[in-house]
Amino acid sequence: MVFKSSGQYNPYFDPKTDNMPIAADTQKVVNTPVEKSSAMDDQDMALVNLIVSLVDSKKINLYAPSTLINQPVYDKLPELTRGKVDQHAFNMLTSVREIYNYYKSPFSNNAYQFENRVHWLRLQKEAAEKEWGDVFVI
Repeated sequence: MVFKSSGQYNPYFDPKTDNMPIAADTQKVVNTPVEKSSAMDDQDMALVNLIVSLVDSKKINLYAPSTLINQPVYDKLPELTRGKVDQHAFNMLTSVREIYNYYKSPFSNNAYQFENRVHWLRLQKEAAEKEWGDVFVI
């Protein structure tokens, strides 16, 4: 099947304004996360505090997924399962890095984006540990 252009384009796109400079105050508003009116869940906040303390104490290296793994539990797993844990640790470490960097940023930690990332990580960790045991240090 060959794609044929209909000759129409997005009516909301104006090529004359594409890549035009954006005012600094407008850019600041766009880049600032939206704050929530309620506080973060206690379990999620406990996870954030644990992550920050482990990274600050150098027990978790933000660029080494193996530092996220609870080695004694991991060593008892079958090889195929260890491969799955390795992949999971790699993906989880990306979230750990984003959470840590956001926590240390000047933005408020009471933002939807931050809460969603932390909650997603906690659910991923809980699902993995339900299947494989206490394989992560967080």
